[in-house]
Amino acid sequence: MKPLEVVRGVYGMCELLAPDFLTGRLLGTTPDSKARTVIRILGARHLIQAVLTARAGHTAHRIGGSVDAVHAASMVLLAALDVRYRTPAAANAVLALVFAAGEYE
Repeated sequence: MKPLEVVRGVYGMCELLAPDFLTGRLLGTTPDSKARTVIRILGARHLIQAVLTARAGHTAHRIGGSVDAVHAASMVLLAALDVRYRTPAAANAVLALVFAAGEYE
């Protein structure tokens, strides 16, 4: 596994198993139940993507990078539209861009 896939997998596990931890640190409060569900879904996506890209070739990395780029764009939009989620959405967008850039190496 590449370091990016390991980081993605660990990040996904944190989101899936402890959604309050990361978001709580960014917001200063725990997320509501809807946000917690979304965080867990994103965590599962990161885990699945880490496993798939670790086992697949170049094309899977390109697709994964595209998924990350779309995710980053959606987080930028969320940050612009909802003040309550501005900080975690912006942080998530930056991380998604880092993951996207890593997939295109």
